[in-house]
Amino acid sequence: MSFPREGILRIPETVITDTRQYRGRVEAFLAGEVRPAAFRAYRVPMGIYEQRTPDTYMVRIRIGAGVVLPWQLRRIAELSARYGSGTLHVTTRQDIQIHNVRIEDTPDVLDGLLEAGLSSRGGGGNTVRNITACPRAGLCPNERFDVGGHAVALAERLMADPTSFNLPRKFKVVFSGCPSDCSFASVADLGFFAHVRDGQKGFSVYAGGGLGANPQVGVKIEDFIPEKAIFEVAEAVKRLFDAHGDRINKHKARLRYVLKRLGTEKFAALYRSYRKEVIGEGPKGHLPEIRRLTQTPDGNPNEEYVVPDDPDVLREKTPGHWTVRLRLPLGNIAADDLARVAHLAEQYASGVVRTTQLQNLLVCSVPTARVGRLLAALDELDSNVGTEPIPHVIACPGVSTCKLGLCLSRGLAAAISERLIQIGLDEPQTVIRISGCPNSCANHPVARVGFQGRARRIGGRLLPCYDVFVDAHAAEGEARLAQVVGTVPAKEIPDLLASAAEGGQIDTVRLADLVRARRGFADEELPEEYFYDYGSNEPFSLAGRGPGECGAGVLDVVRLDLDEAAAALDAARKRDDRQWSEELGKSVVAACRALLVLFGVEPRNDHEIAAACREYLITPGWLSGDTQELLDAAVAFRTGDVAGLVGLLPRAEALVARVAELFQSLDASLRFTAPPVAQAADLDRGAAPQARRIDLRGVGCPLNFVKAKLELERIDAGGILDILLDEGEPARNVPASFADQGQEVMDVLNRGDHYCVRVRRTR
Repeated sequence: MSFPREGILRIPETVITDTRQYRGRVEAFLAGEVRPAAFRAYRVPMGIYEQRTPDTYMVRIRIGAGVVLPWQLRRIAELSARYGSGTLHVTTRQDIQIHNVRIEDTPDVLDGLLEAGLSSRGGGGNTVRNITACPRAGLCPNERFDVGGHAVALAERLMADPTSFNLPRKFKVVFSGCPSDCSFASVADLGFFAHVRDGQKGFSVYAGGGLGANPQVGVKIEDFIPEKAIFEVAEAVKRLFDAHGDRINKHKARLRYVLKRLGTEKFAALYRSYRKEVIGEGPKGHLPEIRRLTQTPDGNPNEEYVVPDDPDVLREKTPGHWTVRLRLPLGNIAADDLARVAHLAEQYASGVVRTTQLQNLLVCSVPTARVGRLLAALDELDSNVGTEPIPHVIACPGVSTCKLGLCLSRGLAAAISERLIQIGLDEPQTVIRISGCPNSCANHPVARVGFQGRARRIGGRLLPCYDVFVDAHAAEGEARLAQVVGTVPAKEIPDLLASAAEGGQIDTVRLADLVRARRGFADEELPEEYFYDYGSNEPFSLAGRGPGECGAGVLDVVRLDLDEAAAALDAARKRDDRQWSEELGKSVVAACRALLVLFGVEPRNDHEIAAACREYLITPGWLSGDTQELLDAAVAFRTGDVAGLVGLLPRAEALVARVAELFQSLDASLRFTAPPVAQAADLDRGAAPQARRIDLRGVGCPLNFVKAKLELERIDAGGILDILLDEGEPARNVPASFADQGQEVMDVLNRGDHYCVRVRRTR
């Protein structure tokens, strides 16, 4: 493999080494020498995610500050055509994704990217993710100054640090060139806003924001820092997160939960102490240069040419030059068209192309005289891509590829676009954002109109629905998240938006009123078509959905079943005779059904629930063996055996409690961290009332032992620490190291895809 060409983001040597080692890891995995769980812990931080379709993978490419060069685009297009689906996807965080790649081909893709000065390292997992910036940084007439170079320099610095790839959870950094916040720095883990004070460039700094479940606006931790202080500030916040992020409960692991737990004052004080520590250590190694990514265009712009009045032709700060926006339906573009865009950027513009948070492409610095010719050339692209007006609808991939997806968000996006075009709203002022699950990949919590996919159970059947969000506002110091105004069936959304449209935009007050009027839809007899998601010929189901690789997705469905089980159990305690048995049977079946969705199973009747529960929960030991007898009795009663449930109330109560315990133990990949029933009983004998737990899966030797040792030192003598480790060297070396130090290794338990080592502190 040749050495990589230098692109916008200069790939650090450590990342080059990691990428070259990746092929050997894949070969070991394919040879059966590495278990899937251990390989996943290595693969995901390399930016490679498993898709919903078995044996297909997505490669997420970091595009620093969204700036990419023509020869890099051609390589991306070539790799997609050769190894993937031939369609590229631009994300809301300025990345580019290649889909439908076989795992055995991923080394060739990563090597090909590296040769083009590109990398997927940190594209996924608990890492510092792609550092984003205003899509028109250096070009926008309203910016304080160009922040693109700052975003790239900080990315180069953090990517060179191995600790950036082993954090408690993902860590997102954003730069905004002005208070308008088109890049969403207000809701990032770490956000920088450009300011000029007394002639000096610098930033105000916000931290602790984030989207996903329980979104939050960040808080200001610095009123103004000089521009070169971004390196020490970012390092300080990263250290704070690394030390205080929750590695046990992955659902509470993002930096915003640290802020919530500590409170703003303590969080800010802790940050200041870490920054003082970083400053005291002094610079470690060479700090990357903050380079200007855009150059003032040369040549005669020919001001006499009249630029067409087009919403996709945007004036730049340099007179006589323009940015042309290329709209990508749902962020997608064919590989051949991407290669043609690269050629056109060289032929008619500066050669710089930008990816945007609206999932579009920008061809930058087009001289006035060339705008018309570029527009005509873009209109000749083969796929449904160009500068023709289409509604601003942003959608994540949803169920089409994502293992976390609940709803077909792209199908809904297409239906919305079609309906709005029908009413003449093909260029709406409102950006509509659709996420197929709570993970906010389409940024719906910061939308003026947003939708979050969910599932409801109506009459025993799953119904595709969306929570409706309205009236978010992005601006430095004034940011607010959207409000949830209700839940509606997916099939009603296009007509609701059409009814709320007026004057080129969606009237959010009217939309909220329409949504609130639908609160009683669960009691209605809905049309059969409502139980089919957009773009699907099969009844809505979560079958085929598996544990996700970056967070939770269907917890609300589990909660619905758990709530139903608990409510029915409570009703059973208050009733007698047949009504008592009806409620008890309902509780047992709902409890056994609740967790099956985590395995991608959606049983259609009681008998299928019983069979699936036996396969996925009872046989592996997650539920006790007598659950089968209890469930069989409940099913028998519901089919006519009136006496089947007599005397089984205590066992039903224990079942509901156990299911709730398993649910609470889920980690970010929807795996149970509570031990199976038999192992739980073994651990309980002689165990302390409570044991601390640290999750070190994915952490290699000897760093895993160092982290475990530090955690054990926080516990008083006699206290117990449970350490979750990968199999192989971690499971062998860590307990041996503790034994050598005189600590009591109480047990080493094999939990299938990882080990739990229980250690008692003796001194």
